[in-house]
Amino acid sequence: MRAFTAKILLAGLIPGLPCLAQNDTCPTSICETIKSELSGKVEYPDTAAYIKTNTYWSARQDLMPSCIVYPTSPEDVARTLWLVTNSSSPFTVKSGGHTAFDGGSSIQDGVLIALENMRNISVSDDRGTVSIGPGNRWINVTQAAEPYGIAVVGGRSPLVGVSGFLLGGGLSFLLGKRGMGCDNVRNYQVALASGEIVDANPSSNTDLYWALRGGAGSSYGIVTRFDLEAYPQGNIWSRLSVWPTNSSESVLHTFTKVTREKMHSGLDPDAHMMFGMSYAGGAPMDPIPTVFQFHLNLNSSYAPGGEFDTHAAFQETALPNAMSNTTEVLGISATIYRTTQGGGGFGDRESWYATSISDGPYSDAFMNKVQAAYAAWAGDLRAKMTARGDMLNVTMVFQPLTNPAFEAMQRNGGNALGLKPKEYPSYIVSVPTTWNLKANDDFVDGSVEAFVNQLDDMAKTAGFGHGYEYMNYSGKFQSKNGTVIASYGKENQERLREIAQKYDPNGQLRALWTGYHKP
Repeated sequence: MRAFTAKILLAGLIPGLPCLAQNDTCPTSICETIKSELSGKVEYPDTAAYIKTNTYWSARQDLMPSCIVYPTSPEDVARTLWLVTNSSSPFTVKSGGHTAFDGGSSIQDGVLIALENMRNISVSDDRGTVSIGPGNRWINVTQAAEPYGIAVVGGRSPLVGVSGFLLGGGLSFLLGKRGMGCDNVRNYQVALASGEIVDANPSSNTDLYWALRGGAGSSYGIVTRFDLEAYPQGNIWSRLSVWPTNSSESVLHTFTKVTREKMHSGLDPDAHMMFGMSYAGGAPMDPIPTVFQFHLNLNSSYAPGGEFDTHAAFQETALPNAMSNTTEVLGISATIYRTTQGGGGFGDRESWYATSISDGPYSDAFMNKVQAAYAAWAGDLRAKMTARGDMLNVTMVFQPLTNPAFEAMQRNGGNALGLKPKEYPSYIVSVPTTWNLKANDDFVDGSVEAFVNQLDDMAKTAGFGHGYEYMNYSGKFQSKNGTVIASYGKENQERLREIAQKYDPNGQLRALWTGYHKP
């Protein structure tokens, strides 16, 4: 593994800090100040570059920054960050721009720092580390790593940006064996509000290293490079199966049984599974397809010879006949394109909310109640949206968190998420939702938040409460109310606040970096 760079003092590299007061000899706006310092790297509304950058996966990001800054180096990032903080100018940062809610990766009448020109990718000589710039999307990273026969713990959708994914945790095909994406970062190169560029890793700035593993970045600095641990990786065996509504209970019980008996126990950490139920389309009474999706490394015991259904765990439960099965053996790049339809969805108004529930003995009856509550709520919301002249696609997705993943999260001092090995697995439950009309944004957000709160109350009452909120699936009100980082536990939240105070003692990032999670 190559040696990491030493600490760099920006003030020593770029002398002559500009005048920030407003008078006849100084620029008239922070955008002009930055433009005078970073020539050719600032764009204003109505330019082609601005319009292209200000296009997002979620149509809710329909905001208009005063200008967009395009740094091409860590020094550019640090310089820009120093300028906006020392002029008390609101700003935000865009990597891939895959946040669902408005303001998550854009800003109205402020400075948008777009990292899209920082897309360097390099593989170390020993193929053990892949260093990536923060402007990459995961399809770029997987395609660069695959020719070397390696993979990093990255996103499952091609167009997701690397920064938000890694700083918020990072669910991946390799979760069961490697933990979250943030648990596989060997080093963060970070631009601080002071104008300094530092490295954070297990031996340098270890507190910042811990905080960046799931605690977001908006209270600490802007990450300008991620050095990721890489692993040998071949193709992935995957199956996407769809069942009718009347099979929902049977399929969900199989899903939880295999999670408990095979994945949580560590018998097959190569497996990665998801279960989902979806309302899609316009009519409120459409059926709910039940989806059971598998992604497995080829050395998984689930798929000897590529035949998943011959595994003993499934013979015992006698899964009903599926309406459709799609089975493929592909590299990771092709898999993420196929399983996410190329990462589409651009132009929809999006909402994602998430919570988590614990498994345990006699959980089947509780899971049945969860499904029933979802069906009742989704059907009611669909009817209301139809009355409001809008469509609605709404899904409830279960993703397992198992002991092999929890154990991997404890490496290198652990992460900020507060997740530990337990007797039974847990499930991240997310509720991705799409619609068309801006007038319905707050109405949908409020309804989804209320349903997620209902799930939390049901789980606590039944003894299956967990409460962890996965940052990358969190909703607007969860971010606004600060519940995501609070769900990491009081001790971790306080530690994150202390670290933010250390690296940003004047609280400039916490005050000026708009739209995202703060401890």
